[in-house]
Amino acid sequence: MNNFLTKNPLVFLLGAGFDCDATCEAGQTKSFPSGRPPRYPLVSDLLDICFGLDTLPPNKSVEDLFQDSIKNRDRKPLEVLYKILMKADYNITPHLKRGGSHAENIYIKFLRDFPNAPLLTFNYDSLPEILLLAEHAWSPFDGYGVQVQAHTKKIRNGSQPLERSLRPILHLHGSLCVYPSTFYIEKRPAHEPDLLQFDLPPDFLFDPNAIEHCFSPFERIPPGVTFTPVSDRVIAPIPNKAEGLKGVFIKTVYDQATRFLSAAGQIISIGYSFNRHDVFSYRQLLSAASKKDILIVAPEAKTLITRLSDEYHDIRWAAQNMSFKEWVNNGYPGVFDKTQIV
Repeated sequence: MNNFLTKNPLVFLLGAGFDCDATCEAGQTKSFPSGRPPRYPLVSDLLDICFGLDTLPPNKSVEDLFQDSIKNRDRKPLEVLYKILMKADYNITPHLKRGGSHAENIYIKFLRDFPNAPLLTFNYDSLPEILLLAEHAWSPFDGYGVQVQAHTKKIRNGSQPLERSLRPILHLHGSLCVYPSTFYIEKRPAHEPDLLQFDLPPDFLFDPNAIEHCFSPFERIPPGVTFTPVSDRVIAPIPNKAEGLKGVFIKTVYDQATRFLSAAGQIISIGYSFNRHDVFSYRQLLSAASKKDILIVAPEAKTLITRLSDEYHDIRWAAQNMSFKEWVNNGYPGVFDKTQIV
């Protein structure tokens, strides 16, 4: 595993607001046959997309609706959500990445300007890793913060993919493209029964499913006995995520994330709302960030700081009340060490 900690005093924490401008930046504003242009949805979009509702039922949040659907053994809302996210990856990232039709964009600029800073993300999508793969700066072998088994196609011409990433992308709620293999079937000699054996530590397998082409030359590991469906690879967007945080992939990622935050000189949160429903998700991270400087970049950043500074008063908070796009186009105001910008 790369020793990222020694050279990264700056750490980014990404929320849904990071993806907001992707559709426009990719030139994909025209509606597809579904009636909507491809986009990465915000929580406010999920009411209609996943549940077909115009307004929330009384005393309910979107997270409550997902919890109710799981309780009723209705997986369709979750499956719709993950399908929409992978569809956005499928339709948007080819235009944004190196060689794409809109390769000059705020995402590429941001990733190139901060080429080594770890990205900690609460998002399920694969936008940053697809872009960084095309930049020849990331690979699934180690880029998720854990060692991952991945297959590659034979390449006759062109550069081989990296075996070691320049930085990690840590999916704090899980990735739709990775799942753990915690056991295997040991084949025994004739007349002896096969045995169930456990992998300790577990293997992690790369399976980008429907967006495999976005990760060329990498391809999915063929499904085996430990195959996990896409809808079970991430923490569902429900009010209490405490149980999901115990998952073997997510727990490993969190251990890595807390080490990055503890060693950080400055932490920059982009487009993350610190929703009270997510307190189990960010409490551990903010504990690791004690006595650190955290800059929040979001249109509602000042409002967030008013609340968070009371709850986490040992953190030095700062705000930039602007979208990610505005922040990039204004030269990253609030970044302490401008020498880190390439």
